[in-house]
Amino acid sequence: MATQSLAIKYRPKTWDDVTEQNEIRLILQQQLADDEVKHGYLFCGPAGCGKTTAARIFANEINKGQGQPIELDAASNNSVDDIRRLIDQAQMIPLDCEYKVFILDEVHSLSNNAWQAFLKTLEEPPAKAIFIMCTTDPQKIPATILSRAQRYNFQKISMDGIVDRLFYILESEGNERDIDWEASAVDYIAKLAEGGMRDAITLLDKCLSFSTLLSLQNVVNALNVVDYNTMIKLTDLITSDKEADVITVIEDLYNSGKDLKQFIKSYVQFLLDCKKYFIGCDWKYISMPKIDTYVKWLEDNKEEYYRGRIADLLTELIYFSSDIKYSSTVKYDVEACLLRFIDNDRTN
Repeated sequence: MATQSLAIKYRPKTWDDVTEQNEIRLILQQQLADDEVKHGYLFCGPAGCGKTTAARIFANEINKGQGQPIELDAASNNSVDDIRRLIDQAQMIPLDCEYKVFILDEVHSLSNNAWQAFLKTLEEPPAKAIFIMCTTDPQKIPATILSRAQRYNFQKISMDGIVDRLFYILESEGNERDIDWEASAVDYIAKLAEGGMRDAITLLDKCLSFSTLLSLQNVVNALNVVDYNTMIKLTDLITSDKEADVITVIEDLYNSGKDLKQFIKSYVQFLLDCKKYFIGCDWKYISMPKIDTYVKWLEDNKEEYYRGRIADLLTELIYFSSDIKYSSTVKYDVEACLLRFIDNDRTN
C-alpha cells in the first residue's frame, strides 16, 4: 500500500503552519478583515516557496472553510478552450460558498490566445469570482495581465526556516516511528534545498527511506549528490602534476556512466567551496557537508601555493563548463582541458 509522502502530509493547512512570507500573510489577512478582497491576485516566486499552498489557505479563508477552490494546472491546460471553460464556470453563481475561487498554477504557461481570452474577464470579473494566479516566471506574463492583478513576490525560504520545519517534521514523525537524527544532517538537507521547502521535505523523505538514522554520512549516501572523495583526489592529482593519474580518474568516471558535464558543474561548485573556506567564509555558505575528513583536507591545504592553484583551476573550469555545454566529445574535452591546465601551470 502506497504511503503518503511527507511533502503532502505536512503541507500547511493554515497560516500558522506557513514558514516565513510574513508580510504577504499580513496583507492578505488584513484584506479579509476589512472585507476588501480583490478579484485578481498574482503570486510570484521560485519553486517550493509556498505560492500554491498560500493560495489554497487564502481561498479557504475567503470562503470561511466552505466549498473548494477550483484549480487549473496551466502547464497542461494552457489552450484558449481551457480558459474559455474556466470563464464559463466563473459566470455561474457558487452554491456552497460565497465566492468561486480559481487557482491557476504555472500560469505563465498559458498561450497568447488564452491570455487574450482571459484578459476581458480579469478586467471586468464576475462579482463572485476570484482568480489567484501562481507563477515561477512572471516575465512571461503579458503586461496587460500584470496591471490587472495584485502582485505578491514570495521569497525563497531561509535556511533557518527550512531547518526549523524539518525538525518539526522529524519530531512529529518520531512519535510514530523510531528516528534518530544529527543536526548537521538536517542542516545539510536544508542547504541542498536552496530555499525550496518542498524540495527539502522531499529530500528528507528520501533519506528516511534509506535509513531512520539521519546521520550526515547517511544523507550523503542516500542522496548521492556529489562524490567529494573523487573530487578531492582529482584536485590533489592536478596540483601534483600527475597527468596520467588525472586521465585515469576521468576515464573511470566516464566508464562508470557518470555525466561528465554534470561532474564538471559539481567540481566547479566544489572548487568554489574550497575558495570560500580559504577566505574565511562561514560554513553555512559552503555547499559541501561538514564531515571531519573534508574539513581536515581543507585545513591541510590552506597554504598560499595550494590556494593559488585552486583559484586558477576554478577560473579555468568556469569558462570551460560553458564551452562544453553543447559538446559531443565531452570526455576528450575534459581530459584536454585538465592536461592543458597542468602544462600551462607548470611552465608559468
